[in-house]
Amino acid sequence: MCYELKLSQDAAEEFRIQSKNGSFVSIFNKFKEFFVGREDKKIESALEKIKDPKAIRDDRMAAIQYLCSLESWEQAVPALLQRFEYSLEHGINDTREKEACLKGIVAYGQGALPAVKEHLKNSLRIAWPIKIIKELGDESHLTEILFDCLDFTDVSLDQAKVDKNYDILCYLRDCKLPQSKMVEICHFLKDHDERVRFASTEVLIEQDDPIIANFLEPFLGDESPDNTRIRQSSLQAFIDKGWKVEKIDRFPQNHIVGPVYVRQDGSVFVRA
Repeated sequence: MCYELKLSQDAAEEFRIQSKNGSFVSIFNKFKEFFVGREDKKIESALEKIKDPKAIRDDRMAAIQYLCSLESWEQAVPALLQRFEYSLEHGINDTREKEACLKGIVAYGQGALPAVKEHLKNSLRIAWPIKIIKELGDESHLTEILFDCLDFTDVSLDQAKVDKNYDILCYLRDCKLPQSKMVEICHFLKDHDERVRFASTEVLIEQDDPIIANFLEPFLGDESPDNTRIRQSSLQAFIDKGWKVEKIDRFPQNHIVGPVYVRQDGSVFVRA
């Protein structure tokens, strides 16, 4: 690639002197550093525009297009991902910019996955990064990445992290998990947030694995108002999937709730 160089008088004089002394390698390195520095400044400027929801719309789109043109995903992808951290009031423009970023990131192929995964771990806005992962990888990649982004620590005092766990569980509902992961999801059945508990229940039910019956059976007799939805979903799953109750003696006269009963063989049914 050839560059047309416009040298200042001082730079031209330095070039003449060093050329006379035979320092061509030094000159080459200086020019190389000049172009690298200029490119870094352009990337930094583009990043600032992308991160700023108050920037001029055309400037922000130009910054997105510039980053998408870079050969290196290491420079482009982390910057483009920043556009998903906020939403504009004008929905059409917001979607257009985000779709441009998504298309640009996907164009880098599988190599962009590590950056997207790292962003997903740290971001509280996960919808668009998940769209990117779906475009870049198969279901096994998505399941693994989503699972790794769950926070199993006590996040009860951080509502934003609670919400993120809930959102991820909602996405995991459509994924197939190995039994080892199903067991780990049970951690969220005891979460302080009812939405998280319910979402984890739905994830487990959708796995369609008989082992899930053991995890959800305690909810069949749970009469606490906080777990009403979980109890109803669990009851319906036992009825629809033919799961058997292990501890029948928990239910006097085989009565669970309302018209729902359990037979001696452990099967759950609705009495007419």
